[in-house]
Parts: sequence; structure tokens; C-alpha cells
Amino acid sequence: MAASLPPLPKIEGDVDLFLDVFTHNSLRMQSAPMNEEYGNTDRLAVLGATVLRLAIATHFFRKKPQLSAEDIEKEIDKNLSDDIVDKWMNQYNLKTKLRIAPSEMKRIGDEMRKVFETYVGALYIRNGLHAVQPWISRLIDPNAMVEEPTVVVPPSSARTYAPIPPPSSAGSSRTTSSMSYQPAPPKSPPPPIPPPYSMGSSSSQFQAAGSQNSSMYNMVTVALMNQKASQMGYQVTYPAEHTGPPHNPIWTVRCCLNNREYGRGTGKSQKIAKDEAARKTWAAMGW
Repeated sequence: MAASLPPLPKIEGDVDLFLDVFTHNSLRMQSAPMNEEYGNTDRLAVLGATVLRLAIATHFFRKKPQLSAEDIEKEIDKNLSDDIVDKWMNQYNLKTKLRIAPSEMKRIGDEMRKVFETYVGALYIRNGLHAVQPWISRLIDPNAMVEEPTVVVPPSSARTYAPIPPPSSAGSSRTTSSMSYQPAPPKSPPPPIPPPYSMGSSSSQFQAAGSQNSSMYNMVTVALMNQKASQMGYQVTYPAEHTGPPHNPIWTVRCCLNNREYGRGTGKSQKIAKDEAARKTWAAMGW
């Protein structure tokens, strides 16, 4: 790996997804069901191609001095060329990770770009844009000063508010536009983040946290959890492990926000355990 090459971001906490990314369609069962979260790798590749273009566009949009719209388009096309993507694949040795039927080896060259786009798509749904953007920016320019994207709303103590102008007369407040000033900041700080999940916590405890809307608790999915966590500025991961014989494993999956555990699920499949961990974390966060 070149010295200036940024490290390849890991697809956190999901071994099955990682293996799926590097499994060619020639090794898949034709009647295999769609994954309930992301469908299949073809869908991930479409998403990844879009996210990759967005990350490159964002990189050159922020470049100083500012580039013209035409120059941004030229840079996008240049950095999305097959030669550039193939170079990235070689630098990270991603081609060696691909599992493929021997009969398809001669034709795989045309699909290597799709493998890279699938990886980007998987990284995006699991780690979020804040993991993709710095990586792609540093691939383009190893010395780039990356302003990582975020959707976190700053706490009330960090917000600034324009002072409320006093009315000049008794009736002036009625004619003053509501857009001329901001409302006063809240008097109390935001509530603290709930404590991380512990092994002593029971499932009834988490369901009690969502007792005001138990139907919502039961409707929480991994996809919904990932979307909410991304909106709130959290990085969500699902470390998984299993015990027992290969034909009858028991899975344990932890749901972590910014590397702190908030929910844990167990089940006969990784999906069942992951769904349970996501629901418990949703309840623990009070969402």
C-alpha cells in the first residue's frame, strides 16, 4: 500500500455484509432471497456509485479557490474514470478478496468497478457519509484538509442567538417580522444521553422505556435505526458473534453508537439478534 494512501475504512460490525460485498454473482443461488435491509449487492452498487460521485463532487465543491461548475464536472469525470477506480482497487488489493467461480475469472475485469462501488455502498449504509467523505477526499488528495459532514445539531450551550430587539412602541411588536430575530435559548441544557447497555438489563426494562408507544417499539427495524442514528449524528455499528455448532448457532449482536453499547440481542440468526439489539437501543435512547 502506498505511503500516502489513506487506510481503507472498515465495514463495521457486519461480517455477513462484508462477505456479500466480495462474493460474485456466479457463486450465488439464483433463488436466494433478498436481504431485508439492503436487498442485494446490485442495489448496493447503484447506491455506492451515487455516493461516490457525491463525495467527489463535495470534495471539489469545497476546494479553494472555488472552482467553476464546469471545472467541478470535469474533475468528477476525471476521478470517476475506470483507470482511477482500477488503480484504487489495486492499491487496496481488493481484487484478491473477490470470491468468484473459476469460469468467470476471464470476464471479471469489466466488473471490478462494480465491486468498488458495492464496497462504497455498504460502507455508506453501515458507517454513514462521515466515513466515506474523508476517505474519498484523501484518495483524491492525500494532503486534503477534510471538513467531515455532520448532521448533529449543536447543544443549546453552543448555539448563538441574535438578541431580541425591544419594541419601540406598544403596537410595534405586531408589525415586526418574526424573521427579524431568533427565539430565546432554552433555560435548561438538553437531557443527558442514556447510560450504555449492561448485561444486567432485561428486555422488559427496555420495553418499559418505550411503553408510551409500544407499537412503535415493535416496528423498529435495523434500517430505521441506522437512519435515525445518522440523523442524530451517531455512528452505528453491530459487532456480532455466535456460539454453538455451525448447523444451529446462537447469535449475539450488540448495537453500538459511537462505539458505546446501548442494546444487545440474541437469536438463532444474525438478523433476529440484530433486530432485537436495534429495538433495545431505540428504546434506550428514548426515540
